Amino acid sequence: MQHGDFVEVDYVGRVKITGDIFDLTNEEVAKKEKIHDPKAPYGPALIIVGSQMTVHGVMKELEQMNIGEERTFDVLPQEAFGQRDVRLIKILPTSKFIENKINPVPGEYFDIDGTQAKIQSVSGGRVRVDFNNPLAGKALTYDLKVVRKIEDDKEKIEKLLKYYRVDYTHVVIKGKEAEIKTKKPVNQMLRKFIGDIVTKWIKAVEKVEYVSEEDKKTEEKSESQDAKKE
Repeated sequence: MQHGDFVEVDYVGRVKITGDIFDLTNEEVAKKEKIHDPKAPYGPALIIVGSQMTVHGVMKELEQMNIGEERTFDVLPQEAFGQRDVRLIKILPTSKFIENKINPVPGEYFDIDGTQAKIQSVSGGRVRVDFNNPLAGKALTYDLKVVRKIEDDKEKIEKLLKYYRVDYTHVVIKGKEAEIKTKKPVNQMLRKFIGDIVTKWIKAVEKVEYVSEEDKKTEEKSESQDAKKE
């Protein structure tokens, strides 16, 4: 693989010591392992070679692979989700959980202030919480297959939009500009984020514009009202 290649991969990620699957793309494997989730978006995953779209250990292996190749390999914690950090184990008041409508039960995971954490213990109005990634400190094993390489720039943008769950309707490339059409407006932060990725990794595109049907209708309504006033 070359730096900047857009590829689709199938993979199964397991915790090495237990064999437990923590992530996978193949629906048939999920059914076979009895961990199938009918709401999960199964199918090959997009990775831009050389980006940060996967852990370093997987990216390093992917860079040495070819289209259609399959490999099974281990990834050490320092090249996966890092080592556990005792500084990320904190004591929080139960009031913090009440504010977020969370019932603190030992062993459960939850989201608080946008961060996932695990409740270790509850005692005397205080909750001991571990903010380490659940896979921190663990060696992993991956089964990885490079399914295909994406060559078309329009498809690259479409795959990126699906990856970041942007509800788009059309993508049009005109010269060095890509126009993304959506039903609803995309927030400014996400616009910039995706625009930066597109212009960094797709050399033929230098500018990204967004056009939403909702904004267009509002604009047309405003123009119509102005015309009536005249």
